[in-house]
Amino acid sequence: MLRDYEILYIVRPELDEEQLAAANATVNQLIESLGGAVQKTDVWGRRRLAYEVRHLREGQYVLTDFQIDPARVPELEGTLKISDTVFRHLVVRKPDIKPRRTKQKAQPQAEEAPAPQPVPAGVAEGAREANPT
Repeated sequence: MLRDYEILYIVRPELDEEQLAAANATVNQLIESLGGAVQKTDVWGRRRLAYEVRHLREGQYVLTDFQIDPARVPELEGTLKISDTVFRHLVVRKPDIKPRRTKQKAQPQAEEAPAPQPVPAGVAEGAREANPT
């Protein structure tokens, strides 16, 4: 059964646009070769890293949504771990989103009581005069 995953990976900052596109195609082909299906790829561009990794201070971030069999994820991660262009990656399983259940009324309420009728102003004043407090 295929599950939804996303992978955020960082490629070397010195790659130009063509090389970055080739690296993206390589990762997408790897996912597809493992029986997965790529849904969306979003290139975030060059970002500064929080700390130095492999003597690099910047990297180009790419986020890809895909579906794959959970048993194949370790193989995907192992292949990316030895990649020359991808120097960091994180694969995360996306949560299953269940539709919210709407509350159904258990029983329709009986007819509502009629709204109280307003008392004419003259009647209310007369009642006050008859019962002074």
